Amino acid sequence: MIWPMIACRKRFFRLPARHIARFQFIIEGYDGIATVTTVDPKAAVVMLSIPDGLEGHVDSVLEAMAREGSIPFRETPGWKNGAGNEP
Repeated sequence: MIWPMIACRKRFFRLPARHIARFQFIIEGYDGIATVTTVDPKAAVVMLSIPDGLEGHVDSVLEAMAREGSIPFRETPGWKNGAGNEP
């Protein structure tokens, strides 16, 4: 069986390196809403790949995480191979 390609929106976030695994565990714990990839371990930048139509679900999870405050993160929309916003 051939699976169709699903369009994904990519969003980049910077957070302390020690929190990357927990951030990934929380996001990917909501089956199918996004995958987390560490794109720059030195700068502690992760990329969320979000299937079309699930952006609202991801935003809800991110808002809840921000309210809780246990994982400090911030979106870096201009990040591309190290050329992005500084923390």
